Amino acid sequence: MIKIHGKDLKTSKPSNLDDLLIAATGCSSAEVDKLLAGGPDLAAHALRPFIDHGDLPGGELGAAIAADPDAVAAIRKLYGDAPETTPAQKPEGK
Repeated sequence: MIKIHGKDLKTSKPSNLDDLLIAATGCSSAEVDKLLAGGPDLAAHALRPFIDHGDLPGGELGAAIAADPDAVAAIRKLYGDAPETTPAQKPEGK
């Protein structure tokens, strides 16, 4: 369950999450921070696979995310805490 702009939305993690995200955004779940930092419309794409498509359809989900200062943190929790850096991003010798 996630609450976005006062509305409780039932969530479940799809087994094909990466396929859904890549089709919608070009990013995988490993790149969720890019989506969440990209504004409410991209954050909506990150959340959409977890909720029923009838909940906040079309642009309503992005608008609800934009109006809720806690929405991005709530979406991030669905994905778990993303590491600050991946091994490929660590500077040489550090």
